[in-house]
Amino acid sequence: MKWIKISVETTRGGVEPVCARLQAMGHDALEIEDWDDFKDFVENRKPYWQLVEDGLAESLRGLYRVSFYLPEDTADALEQARGALAGMGGDAPPVRVTSSVSDDADWAGSWKKYYKPIAVGKRVLIQPEWEPLDGADGRAVFWCEPGVSFGTGSHATTFMCLELLDEWTPPGISVADLGCGSGILSVTALLLGASEAVAADIDPLAADAARRNAERNGFPGMAVLCADLLCGGVWDTLGAARFDIVCANLVSELLKTLAGRIADIMRPGGRLFASGVLERDAGDVRRVLEGRGLVHAETRTRDGWAALHMTKNKLYI
Repeated sequence: MKWIKISVETTRGGVEPVCARLQAMGHDALEIEDWDDFKDFVENRKPYWQLVEDGLAESLRGLYRVSFYLPEDTADALEQARGALAGMGGDAPPVRVTSSVSDDADWAGSWKKYYKPIAVGKRVLIQPEWEPLDGADGRAVFWCEPGVSFGTGSHATTFMCLELLDEWTPPGISVADLGCGSGILSVTALLLGASEAVAADIDPLAADAARRNAERNGFPGMAVLCADLLCGGVWDTLGAARFDIVCANLVSELLKTLAGRIADIMRPGGRLFASGVLERDAGDVRRVLEGRGLVHAETRTRDGWAALHMTKNKLYI
């Protein structure tokens, strides 16, 4: 089936009355693009965001748009929407109604075609759960549902952390996954033989996704913390000198701010895999981590991103 996407462009004050009118017409599933919300989100999450994709902010600047979908064979859908909105009257804001047709019969699930199995290093296979498993060749298989959250293994920052886990995860170790997203790193560590993994993320949706992926892969008891890493309580929960490996897929400014706390939860001789760093910022982040007693082992780069492999000097406690 083909779908018509009907979009209503309005003003800042027009979003609410337009939504109300569309809901009165029976359109409850609304897609809202609001410049104020976007601006507020970025400004209030600055510690957790390194950059906004080039052109994204500019493309959304001043945009207030409400959209909904209807089957293509719905008679006069565009005209009905225009008529209903034009008749709002009073102080209603001006609107412009446009439409486009989606050729994808399964537009709600069309993103799945972009995710395929990914082999990482010698021991890891990231496997979307709807794809047939065409032989694991002895690899640890992480079954995932990429649609639920962030972290599918395809992004450079996640991929490099997975490579490091593949190379440096012996059986029986403990792992912390900071900024866990979908839980891909913590769950993969368990699949590789870690005896304990703790995941943490500020986003409740990410924490829920990590729990589901842990259960999907046979680890329903994996600890997942929904917490702000800038608050002290989560570090008390993580504990001092507890982890053999810490994966921190975080932006540069957050890594620098948390460098001391990260070092504190690492066991002497432990390893830090710090990703989420733009290649141009890697040297700066490295210097801050070294200032907290960590020793540089290597820096990997991929697609403009860097992953720092640091170790905790056994003499520095």
